[in-house]
Amino acid sequence: MARLNLGAAFYGGRGFSLYHATGSHSRVPLSPHFHDEYLISAQISGNESCHVAGTLHQFNAGDVALINPQQVHTGNTEGDDIEYVSLYVDRTVVNALANDRAAPTTQPEFTRVKAAGHTALVRAMTHLLALVRHADKHTAPTRGTKLKTPSEPTVAVTAAAAAVPHNAAHELEIESALHNVVSMAFDEFSNLRAPQLRSTSRVGHRKVARALEYMRGLAPGARADEVSPDDLAHVAGLSKYHFLRQFSSVVGITPGAYLRTLRLCHAARLLRSSEKPIVEVATAVGFADHPSFSRAFGRHMGLTPSEYRRLGPL
Repeated sequence: MARLNLGAAFYGGRGFSLYHATGSHSRVPLSPHFHDEYLISAQISGNESCHVAGTLHQFNAGDVALINPQQVHTGNTEGDDIEYVSLYVDRTVVNALANDRAAPTTQPEFTRVKAAGHTALVRAMTHLLALVRHADKHTAPTRGTKLKTPSEPTVAVTAAAAAVPHNAAHELEIESALHNVVSMAFDEFSNLRAPQLRSTSRVGHRKVARALEYMRGLAPGARADEVSPDDLAHVAGLSKYHFLRQFSSVVGITPGAYLRTLRLCHAARLLRSSEKPIVEVATAVGFADHPSFSRAFGRHMGLTPSEYRRLGPL
């Protein structure tokens, strides 16, 4: 796999995380994965290809990717001058928007994967990044470790120690910029106002969808080895091998990998919404010890649990 000289920085604030990456002359392949937040990603320069719901999407400079929570996707950036900004938005922020709009649906989802050439949304994203980076200058950033996963290059990660600004006026400015980005994306590309529109994360295979809902309803500490393929196939009403083939084909990831990622998503939320010691977070989501949890979390998030927690409370 080719490696990329990629500069990457994470920032955090109330209800969001922000990831800014720049690099050149290579590719950054990402294996199938998902997060528990909404993802709005602006391609500033370079190109990216992304598989979502079994369809390959191409993104050029000025395009924006829109991914729903727990929606499996891949990514592969390429080009001579790569730069993109990815905003991870907590569900509470979107719920508040739906309440403000008196929307008929309280948990809207994106109905488009790609907003092509949406310069206004890209500008709004870069404005939010500039505000958060300005706030970060007034904190003492911590250097993250160099992390490498089977699907990502080695990158030097900077995690802001506390990206929430000291100045109340600047904090309000960031909140307003975040609201602007989220409003623009959801007003134009979601079922916020029209719940009859089909979410891009809707699974067309009814039996696989039934198994997905069952998996999402499991206790956060449920390990992949505690839920057998036979159990899931029974829930879906399919033979085991037919279920495994259909699940991977429709969802884009194996059932075991899906369950492991659900655990890590829950851990991420606990780290930023509670003061539980990291070892307690690890055991709460089914890991036997701190080291194995930290390795798995680092591969998934690109930050250690301690660095991720320092992004600030949700």
